[in-house]
Amino acid sequence: MFANRSSARRLALVSSLMSALLAATVPAAAQTAAPAASAPAGPTVRPEVGNPLTAAQALVRSNQGKEALAKIAEAEAAPNPTPYEQHSINHTKAVAALAAGDSAQSLLLFEKVLGSRFLPEKDRLPITESTARLAIQTKNHPKALAQLKSYKSQGGADAALLRAYAQLLAEANDFAGAAAEAKAQIQAEEAAGRKPPESLYRILGFSQQKQADNTGYVQTLEKLVQTYPTPDYWADLVSRTVRKPGFADDRLRLDVYRLQRALGVALQGDEIADMAQRAVQIGLPAEAQKLLDEGYAAGLLGKGKDAAAHAKLREQATKVAAQDQKTFGDSEAAAQKAKDGNALVNLGVALAGTGAYDRAATLIEQGISRGGLRRPEEATLHLGWVQWRAGRADDALRSFAAVKGGDEGTADLARLWGYHLRNSGAKKS
Repeated sequence: MFANRSSARRLALVSSLMSALLAATVPAAAQTAAPAASAPAGPTVRPEVGNPLTAAQALVRSNQGKEALAKIAEAEAAPNPTPYEQHSINHTKAVAALAAGDSAQSLLLFEKVLGSRFLPEKDRLPITESTARLAIQTKNHPKALAQLKSYKSQGGADAALLRAYAQLLAEANDFAGAAAEAKAQIQAEEAAGRKPPESLYRILGFSQQKQADNTGYVQTLEKLVQTYPTPDYWADLVSRTVRKPGFADDRLRLDVYRLQRALGVALQGDEIADMAQRAVQIGLPAEAQKLLDEGYAAGLLGKGKDAAAHAKLREQATKVAAQDQKTFGDSEAAAQKAKDGNALVNLGVALAGTGAYDRAATLIEQGISRGGLRRPEEATLHLGWVQWRAGRADDALRSFAAVKGGDEGTADLARLWGYHLRNSGAKKS
């Protein structure tokens, strides 16, 4: 199967190169048939060179590469070839060698053709393109890089070849060049209203990592999760976001866990237990109980050296959640009488743990409207999360977009939530 694919690629190359060959090489028969009294308009070839080359071209058209090479050998046997005759021989032989399966010889000959003063300028770009493809096919990366650089400088615009150029720059450890090339191609695709290929983002991200450009790499990850979201990209992005200088990890860790669960990033048993413990500590026992029940059902909790701690935490969360359920009415009455909205926001987040998302969102909205909040941006982040759980995707997006802030991380998490909701259809989980 692989041999057939290779043969098909070679035939495609032969076909494209043949067009360039016929355009760039003076047809031998036409030159030798010119009347003796007429002065030729350009360089010519002698019959002993031109006739075999004309026959070789016909054989190449029939995909008879080896037979064509034999005819070319007759042309090469002519004594004292002129520079133009040598150019014509090289050009014809380059395509014949490719048709015969000798890609290495074909590549060498096309390099000579490109270095010839007899190659018409109009043929330089298509032959450079074909030579670059041949170098890539033969895995001659240094020559491919040289040809692709020339191809781009001539205005070559084939997207696949330009992507190959960026990839080869990265493989040659020219990470700055690869990043610049990939970024330029991404911007060109975006300017044209097209979705850039994932491979370009991967080349850019890889090159940024190699240059220790963490800021640039995070920006590339953000592009990836918006265009080609996968759990791996998301996990990497969330991890790097949390590690940003100034990120309030301890305070926002529960929010990070919530985001990871929404993204489909699987939490390990110790992470589920930590999430539940944090929820209990800040007065969200119902949310903790649900987490622990899920962890036990999935077989991630209740075993090993932490089995007793898990059981104790589950018992505590269940007990406190039941008590809170009985006192929600009194708690709401007290929160409604408060001068600021902190109690309403906190009660709304706690009520969300019971599954009463619409009522929870209403309480948080009331708290934000009342004002006097200790952390208003965090309250808006939580409102977006509760609205999402309630199935109010548009409202959630507006809330996340409204979250501002500095380096403490609230705005970062809200921005990631926005990416997720826009890409996923905003389904809750």
